[in-house]
Amino acid sequence: MLKKLTITFALFSLLILSGCSSIAKYGNEEPAAIVNGEVITVYDLRLLFPDEKALSYLDGAIQMELAKQEVEKMGLDISKHLEEEEDWFSILPPEDADDENTKQIRDFAKSQAKKLNMTPEEFQRAYAKKLNEQNAYLLTYLEKKLGPYEYDSETGTADYNEKANRLLEELAEQHKDEIEVLIN
Repeated sequence: MLKKLTITFALFSLLILSGCSSIAKYGNEEPAAIVNGEVITVYDLRLLFPDEKALSYLDGAIQMELAKQEVEKMGLDISKHLEEEEDWFSILPPEDADDENTKQIRDFAKSQAKKLNMTPEEFQRAYAKKLNEQNAYLLTYLEKKLGPYEYDSETGTADYNEKANRLLEELAEQHKDEIEVLIN
């Protein structure tokens, strides 16, 4: 799972397009974008990203939604990439943890939970579940289009990520008439 998560984080980080506005002024249920009739809400963005960075990830969220829709349209099974059991990532790190990454995870959970009317523990479970689902859809889509990912080398990883990013950009371009961005 950790390799899958690392790969997906690397891929998702390639999706980032610049933007510096905040979603702080928007309510959770407000639509951020509509993709082929499916709404991406401010809640969806807040679940994954801090307010001050969420808009810079909107294009990536749109590409992720398009990949999900393609997987569903093709009738592909995502279960081999879906973690069935609750894993370590869905559990909020302890308050007394002293390493910086753990503190950042906890601070992010506390901050976003407040905005989403959740406890930090509820937020962490929802966050992990959403990432798990997105990973499964993305990896299923990429495997169908590019073949299985080979964990062979740094060069191979960079090459695969570049192809994946290009594929997702092309997917967005093909569907640009079915995408409506509502906030900026």
